[in-house]
Amino acid sequence: MSDTRAVAGPHPPVPDATHEPQPSGPVVTTEPDPTPIVRAVATRVRVALRGDSGRQALQRLPGPDPIALCSVSDAQRATLTRTSQGLHVGTLGPGVPVAMLDVDPSSLTVSSASGDDLAVETVSALLNPDPPALDAAAEDFWALSSPVPGMPGLVLSAVDTGEVVRVGPQEEPYEIHGSDIDLRRLAVGFDWLLPSVRAGRFAIKGTHRQLSVVIGASMKAVYDV
Repeated sequence: MSDTRAVAGPHPPVPDATHEPQPSGPVVTTEPDPTPIVRAVATRVRVALRGDSGRQALQRLPGPDPIALCSVSDAQRATLTRTSQGLHVGTLGPGVPVAMLDVDPSSLTVSSASGDDLAVETVSALLNPDPPALDAAAEDFWALSSPVPGMPGLVLSAVDTGEVVRVGPQEEPYEIHGSDIDLRRLAVGFDWLLPSVRAGRFAIKGTHRQLSVVIGASMKAVYDV
């Protein structure tokens, strides 16, 4: 069993604006006050574009007309539009010509009633990339969630690989036990903690107050709020 301790401090330094890293790859933009599905799609795409497979998928994405992702269970929609800087995720405006794909709003898996396999493959690469390794995903999650009031330190324990990653203060940490892939998806913001717990993917250990805070932090990771 490997045990990665204190991979991120409880109060990570915040650089001033003069030292902020400049974007080194494609940029993902959204409209002001985006809808939940737009936020969730943008989170996935940002992760995808960190890697070569995601950037290659972006180059294969048809254009210039948007691709509309239409929820199979409700009225939610999101659009993907290539830009000169990268990709814009938005909502469907009236009278805009689009290619339509079906999407499951909870898992963001893509299908097509018209059998457009190339579009499904390309968009799937952008919406469901391989998440980062558990230690890296946990560091990112802690950097995002540590400012949340009452946020406890975390113990992420992969029951299939034996890896244990600890981030933040460890006096009374909140423990989440699950498979390596489920923990990675949770930490990077692909899945929200509450429905994952209800689905039985995680065993958790901590107080009800800690659970409430970690659920909020997980929502922040998924929806960038």
